[in-house]
Amino acid sequence: MSNSHQPFTITGVRVFGGGGPLPGVTHVRVSDGRIAGAGDASVARPGDVLVDGSGATLLPGLVDAHVHLLPGCTRLAAGFGVTTVLDMFSKPETIVPERAAVAASEAGRGPVRADMRTSGVGATAPGGHPTVAYAPFPYVTGPRDAASFVADRVAEGATYLKVIYDDGSGAMLDIPALDVRTIEALVAAAHGDGLPVVAHASTSAGAVTVARCGVDVLAHVPFDRMTDGQVRDVARCGVAVITTLGVLDGFPGRDGVMPLLARPRLAGRLGARWRRVVERQATRWMPPEPPDGAAQRYNTVALLESGLRLLAGTDVPNPGLVFGASLHRELWHLVEAGLAPAEALTAATSAPAGVFGLADRGEIAVGRRADLVLVDGDPAADITATERIRDVWVLGRRVDHGAYSGGEAEREGVRWQRESTERIVQAITETWPGLPGPEEVRREDGEILGRVVPTSGGWQAVTVFGAPLGRAGGHDEAVAVLHDRGLACLAEPWWARAGDDPAWRRARIVEAAPGGVRLRWDDPLADQPPSGRWFGLDDLDLSLDPPEG
Repeated sequence: MSNSHQPFTITGVRVFGGGGPLPGVTHVRVSDGRIAGAGDASVARPGDVLVDGSGATLLPGLVDAHVHLLPGCTRLAAGFGVTTVLDMFSKPETIVPERAAVAASEAGRGPVRADMRTSGVGATAPGGHPTVAYAPFPYVTGPRDAASFVADRVAEGATYLKVIYDDGSGAMLDIPALDVRTIEALVAAAHGDGLPVVAHASTSAGAVTVARCGVDVLAHVPFDRMTDGQVRDVARCGVAVITTLGVLDGFPGRDGVMPLLARPRLAGRLGARWRRVVERQATRWMPPEPPDGAAQRYNTVALLESGLRLLAGTDVPNPGLVFGASLHRELWHLVEAGLAPAEALTAATSAPAGVFGLADRGEIAVGRRADLVLVDGDPAADITATERIRDVWVLGRRVDHGAYSGGEAEREGVRWQRESTERIVQAITETWPGLPGPEEVRREDGEILGRVVPTSGGWQAVTVFGAPLGRAGGHDEAVAVLHDRGLACLAEPWWARAGDDPAWRRARIVEAAPGGVRLRWDDPLADQPPSGRWFGLDDLDLSLDPPEG
């Protein structure tokens, strides 16, 4: 392993050590990707680059214990101080290139990335959760499949096994699920190969069942309130629990703003493409009454008080969640639930490192990986201080977060997210025809006028190139808007905001295609080709109405 960085010493800094600042430690030296010294000013060496840590806290690199990979996610996560991600179900076509990119980064080639571990494909029944998101993939039909399924995951590079036990009852659905004998066989096979087992169970009863089967980690705090007996049953089994309280960030606040975007330091660190993704998720179709998270918060504290280890995890990229950024929101949710800030920080550092056997990280100590986050303020007193990121290093290499925003890696990740969401929506509407889904609207001669899409505010008319047309309302009203303006709008002037430019400008649509348009700015002094320029909707905000403000 080669880490191309000059040795450096962070000076005059507060160093987090589990319960609070490490006494007597004000300087941390890094060399060859490892922590070479931690103490007073004497740890520095001649020729070291000195990094001023005054007024700041140095944290071990943060660990997100529950993610699902998308292209470039390890770069995005690192920019927010999340230096290790634990993937809880991805397919080889996503895992292999991301793992190769991480290996190149660790060898000093290419952009700095978070490290990653993976379960590979999770074990679930044919047609079981999460088939709508990932099909096709190998299933487990019974106990006889367990040994070969685990062997295949090991061959693919999995370092732990994911098992799904979910019959849909927590969401008032009815889907196939593994039985107890099959889960026990999977646990035995995984443990035989030295793999811990992480189990997805969304209900309290399910959590008790999988804990009794011998799994090591629960992938979620149960979504319904646990009884005292259920807490005792799970505690007796000694499992660790990944929290995922931040799934609530998938629902906008009363002001219509998604919680992540309401945090200026996190939103400001996001590129424009990811901000657009989260903004648009605020108007997707949602149940009339979003969850309030009270049961999960209660369960989190009850499980901690029972002696179990909590691990901070986000379940990114679910709606409203973004790699790296959302772990800071998870820490906030943990403190809101009742944890002390230091306990929340432990859940994102030493606790997941210990549970998943990552002995080279999670604490700031000589010989550990130099995965470090420098933040302004003291997060052990105010957890939101983790959002004030000053610097991040992975194996001693400084992260250039700005190089990700606006680049091709960001574009690929956003495209993957959008296409994945579209596949999931289509699969859901095919599986449960009663749920509302997007509908094409055509003229009598068959020419497509656009689509009507269910959103939180009603049915939204959307043009052939994907821009909203008018306000959301009734279904028939949205269809009428498309018949009236679906094609006529192409000749109207639009307001557009491109890339990271915050300014809205008037433009004309020269040509339109699904997912993008060729625009020509009305400003005669604008630098543009005579025929205009193509923009994908991931790089563009469009409005027929003059934007407010």
